[in-house]
Amino acid sequence: MPKLVINPRIPNPIRIIDYRHYCRAPEEKSEELARFYENGDLIVLKNYTFTAGRDTFNKVVLPNKRGKTKLFLHIDEKRHGEPPREKEWNSLKEQIENADVSIDEFKSAVGKANGDLMDLCESLFPFYHYKRRYCIYNLCEMLAHNLHFDSPEHAGDFTQLRVFVNLDNFPRIWRIGEKLEQVVDDCYDTGRLKDSIGKHPREFTRQTTRSAFGDRYESGAHRYSMHSIAFHPGEVWFLNPNMLAHEVVYGRRILDGAFLFDASYLRNPQRFYPRIVETLHKEHLGAAAYTWRKGTEKVRSHLRAILPTRIAPKR
Repeated sequence: MPKLVINPRIPNPIRIIDYRHYCRAPEEKSEELARFYENGDLIVLKNYTFTAGRDTFNKVVLPNKRGKTKLFLHIDEKRHGEPPREKEWNSLKEQIENADVSIDEFKSAVGKANGDLMDLCESLFPFYHYKRRYCIYNLCEMLAHNLHFDSPEHAGDFTQLRVFVNLDNFPRIWRIGEKLEQVVDDCYDTGRLKDSIGKHPREFTRQTTRSAFGDRYESGAHRYSMHSIAFHPGEVWFLNPNMLAHEVVYGRRILDGAFLFDASYLRNPQRFYPRIVETLHKEHLGAAAYTWRKGTEKVRSHLRAILPTRIAPKR
């Protein structure tokens, strides 16, 4: 079980669930687990430790270079929904040349870890049917990434099951705040969140993060209550990071599973991220004002697309 410091000033969204009670469980237990996840709770497994590949991964620490920390790695095209990414593997091969592990050993570890992770998710969340399964390895030391909501590109097209594994032999330390709905209540007007209407849904959480918490370097600069949590080596947790504010305090090696599926497979289709965003706009603006503003932005976008680009005068 993780170590927790629970702040009594805010709701506690952390659910510690017994893997033995939910693995290939009766439908009512699977429904309950899906409801926790879709509502934005952080789910941590107890009586389960992830072991596949960890001995190999702990031989490697990659440099923390912006834009190069996350590697999408797999070897099984059928289960992942796309061919292996050769560019990612070539990048990894260059980075581990001086490590005490061969590329073949590393590929074997990735195959085992990805397979175990996919099997685990299927045993706990049997209702979801995935179009893509991304297994993302971040084997870099990370220190102090400020409180934020994720804003992935796929948020407008697919929903996701996100699962995290602490691959390291040292705890991974997070802080978590409140859910999206509570934070939006605090900053909808001051953050001018209505300006995101008509844009990609990810802009809503981007703007919410900036207005509520600042950028990634402003940890502690804003007065938001948080819970603290230390995930033990091999610990596994599930969270839709679009829906719960979270901060990375420290960690070195993590496996991040981002498994995309159509919103029709959600147990509650209203928990599809674009629908949540639409609901929040309507709650704060009113349905009529939201519809008018959305229509106006659609017309503006259409005009921007069809009007000819102004040609700069010759000098």
